[in-house]
Amino acid sequence: MDVSIIIVNFNTKELTQQCLASIFEHTKDIEYEVIVVDNASVDGSQNMIKKEFPNVLLIESSVNLGFGRGNNLGAERAQGSYLFFLNSDTLLVENSIKKMLEFFINNEGRLKIGSLGCLLVDKDNNINGMGDELPMCRSEIQKYLNRLPVLRYFYPKRIDKYPLNDIFFEIGYVIGADLMISKNIFNSLGGFSPDFFMYYEESDLQARMRKSGLISGIYTQTQIIHLEDQSGTQIKGYNNKKRIINHLSRNLYLKRNDSDNYNIYKKVDRFILKFNMLNKKYTSQENKEYIDTILKSY
Repeated sequence: MDVSIIIVNFNTKELTQQCLASIFEHTKDIEYEVIVVDNASVDGSQNMIKKEFPNVLLIESSVNLGFGRGNNLGAERAQGSYLFFLNSDTLLVENSIKKMLEFFINNEGRLKIGSLGCLLVDKDNNINGMGDELPMCRSEIQKYLNRLPVLRYFYPKRIDKYPLNDIFFEIGYVIGADLMISKNIFNSLGGFSPDFFMYYEESDLQARMRKSGLISGIYTQTQIIHLEDQSGTQIKGYNNKKRIINHLSRNLYLKRNDSDNYNIYKKVDRFILKFNMLNKKYTSQENKEYIDTILKSY
């Protein structure tokens, strides 16, 4: 088996249906399997998969394992030499997996590739993701400073800092929405850390991977449509739980991967955190819950 395509689903029946259909329509000339790990969905996803995609290996969890643990469960059953972790809110428009796999196999030794992604685009073909530099305490502090209008002018978020016209370029980490890695390397790293329910698990995995001398890279000769977090829209409006999980995961990641500077980051984070009581996107009770939860986590 060349590659195992692993998708974690949680109440994204229609998105998963579209994603699976695009995989089977466009993926040709390689030996592959598709594994869907369902995180205890209640929207009929399981029956849809069984009925419309009987060749898919469906793993039904009785609880919501989150992103990393769900993918770990899929990887345990995977038969492919390579694993391709794919979000349910993605659509293939060409034979992207074969293109990525061939580039990976042909260049992993020479370029020391440990993980590979491609360009993610919206339906208008605008790039909306791929990964970024590995988060560090200093860069997270800079993000806080960038919220000030004056500093935002001097430190704009620019995607053109990457050589998008090159066939391949190195990046700090590949986003988990389209992450390809050899099964041997994934297993040697112990998979995604189970301590991350969601967010920063792919950064943590690739930070650990880099310690063995391997890099993360982006292959630019194919694109995958990413509907950009539509897999999280089953809860309408601003989601306080999601905000809390993201912040907790960030702090855990930084504590593990930039411990020398974590105390400085923690002081800045504590100071900025208090201003969230003024965040009108959430209720006063939600802001209080958010602040109290993060403060207890340090």
